[in-house]
Amino acid sequence: MTREELLLLTEKITSGTATDEELMQYNRLFNAFRPPAEWDETVLGNRQMIGDTIRERIQEVIEKPAARVVPVRWRRWMIAASVAVLLSGGYYYYHTQQHPVLAPQAERFKNDIAAPAGNHAVLTLSNGTKILLDSAGKGTLAMQGHINVSMNANGQIVYNGADNTNTTNTIEVPAGSQPVAIVLADDTKVWIDAASALTYPTAFSGNDRTVTISGQAYFEVAANSGKPFKVKNGIDQSTIEVLGTSFNIKAFGPDKQTETTLFSGAVAISTTNARQLLHPGERAVVNNERTIQITTGADMKEVLAWKEGLFYFNGKDIPTIMAELQRYYNIEVEYQTNVNDEFIASIPRDVPVSQLLNLLEMTNLVHFRIEGRKVIVIR
Repeated sequence: MTREELLLLTEKITSGTATDEELMQYNRLFNAFRPPAEWDETVLGNRQMIGDTIRERIQEVIEKPAARVVPVRWRRWMIAASVAVLLSGGYYYYHTQQHPVLAPQAERFKNDIAAPAGNHAVLTLSNGTKILLDSAGKGTLAMQGHINVSMNANGQIVYNGADNTNTTNTIEVPAGSQPVAIVLADDTKVWIDAASALTYPTAFSGNDRTVTISGQAYFEVAANSGKPFKVKNGIDQSTIEVLGTSFNIKAFGPDKQTETTLFSGAVAISTTNARQLLHPGERAVVNNERTIQITTGADMKEVLAWKEGLFYFNGKDIPTIMAELQRYYNIEVEYQTNVNDEFIASIPRDVPVSQLLNLLEMTNLVHFRIEGRKVIVIR
């Protein structure tokens, strides 16, 4: 293939007009070289220029709301993967290495795992009564003193009324469940992700409004300057204090870092060792030593993807991706290989797990096998 033919093919790929045969041809060409030493620029053109062109096109595609794209970020440059029906345009690159012979994907994925069909959350009342929300139906769920607990037409749990008692409720959203939304007694709205739990008073009668979260939740806090809202993290015991704001908190497991991302307003994050103010667009990470690290320019689309019904990974490794799949699909993951590459993926959450695995497999950097409710990571 001449330089001109390669550039023409590259143009077709980056514009989204390449056929499946041309995509495979392009892929085989790049797979024939071990970059960068074997890349002959006199024939193939400037590698950096071509890489930059593809990166720019990918970014345009990723930012389109209707696009469903799975690019692959490799150490030197990035191009994307595409699948008919699932993706609106796309491109892919196979990492150069020898792979063992794999069984056909249809055989490896024959035990597919469907997306959660509903929310399987459990509401535990102050008297210990447990209510299964997926079978509770709309309307009143319980009366606790003068507080009416109900499920509205949108499937949100709502607390109405006034009460001076210090009763608490807990909503637990198990792995393999869709997220659950709740409207607290002060009109604060909370979205709770799978494998997460929220404990809160049925009414805020004290000097503050304190709730406890484990896992992931998004808060839209009702403003009340005389009664600050506090979120205690059940994992690392840190506290987030706000007056009226929106933010996302992610805290899974004792060995994981806790991430708080602020969308609007201002919050103060406190641990036993530190206290930091957080501004919109910033992310605070609390590590195991209870120190707080602030970063700017958080990827808001990635942070809120779970709430919007998306898987969106912006440069994440396979363990990070599989950890989210574990929580959402309620699966077990086994690793028979290490994959050090980073991926970008965007796909709706309402698809079987095989569809996301298939997109990742198109990079040829990783493969999978499904056995029962276990996904095995292989080369």
